[in-house]
Amino acid sequence: MQRRERICPISGPGLLTRPQIKRRAKEIVAASGADTVEHFEKCEAFGLGTTFRQQAAWWIIHIQTKKRSPIVPATAAGYRSYLKKWLNPFVGDLPLASIDNRTAKDVVAKLSESHLAPKTIVEIFGVLKEVVASAINGDGKQMFPRQWNHEYIDLPVVDPKKQHRPTLNSKQVTDVIAGSAGRYQALYALLAGTGLRIGEALATKLDPYSEGHTTISSDCKTIHVRKSVWNGREQKPKTENAIRSVDIPEALAAFLKAFARDRTSGFLFQTDSGLPLGQSNILRDSLHHLGVEGFHCFRRFRTSVLRRNRVPWDLEKFWIGHASKDITDKYAEQLKEDVEYRREWAERVGLGFVVPRVPFVPQLTVVSLEQNAA
Repeated sequence: MQRRERICPISGPGLLTRPQIKRRAKEIVAASGADTVEHFEKCEAFGLGTTFRQQAAWWIIHIQTKKRSPIVPATAAGYRSYLKKWLNPFVGDLPLASIDNRTAKDVVAKLSESHLAPKTIVEIFGVLKEVVASAINGDGKQMFPRQWNHEYIDLPVVDPKKQHRPTLNSKQVTDVIAGSAGRYQALYALLAGTGLRIGEALATKLDPYSEGHTTISSDCKTIHVRKSVWNGREQKPKTENAIRSVDIPEALAAFLKAFARDRTSGFLFQTDSGLPLGQSNILRDSLHHLGVEGFHCFRRFRTSVLRRNRVPWDLEKFWIGHASKDITDKYAEQLKEDVEYRREWAERVGLGFVVPRVPFVPQLTVVSLEQNAA
């Protein structure tokens, strides 16, 4: 864009000499900021013409393949869903340089009109910010630095008290496990008795201990979490803090050992072909039929059991897989290596629900095994 600015009249009062005209012209240009590095970089960025959709496509690949803190496929799948369903339809074809507070305000308004939960809106807006911030020049500087004004954008505030966090009580957990059969019964008992995430439970193997896999000890009293399963494939756990050892009370350990029978390798919960049991709709539906709103209900239940029994804070975080909050927690990390101390607390806390004496296996499976043995 070309702009004009008056310097002085061409004759009469106010006429400047040629050196004065040149000096005044430079002052006008400097005051406008047109000759600054920042302005040049901004013009260069606009000239590229990259759209939000194009930058988002690059970003989603970059955050999975970079060496520094790459995200796991499950997280990437959530981001892809936000981009495909909400952000790309709204701003995908806009130049990345034009994504600002005004645009963000319109996006948040449309998300609110779609009756999305405040937490979901905040997460989608977070993806928008990350995509814009990911555009950098050859020196690693952001090409479109933004000072996001949440008040102007009218971004909703997430109130933890109003979030829907379904959980279960002791009787409900007991009834759910008693009303299940086979591997589902064992899986629900494991989730409720350990607080494992569903992906961590599905990744559990009966093989000897290995740093590269999530394994359960031969006596079924300890699970060493090293992997998680998503879409039937092993991947890194959700966070670094998820890499831990979870101790299992004696009653549940005996139940799991009976469920595993004489198997000494393979996944604890696996398909007939030996693959890890996936988080399929069938598995979720089996849970909903029992009145349970998602696998995380068991994790919340276990956390509440630990709290009610006044388990030391550092040990609770270790078992559940949460991050340390201060330097004092760092000093207490040596307790993780004290197996005897952990076992003592595991038995003191117990399960908080009644576990069946032996796993219930459908009669059809029992007959099939007997026939094979014959």
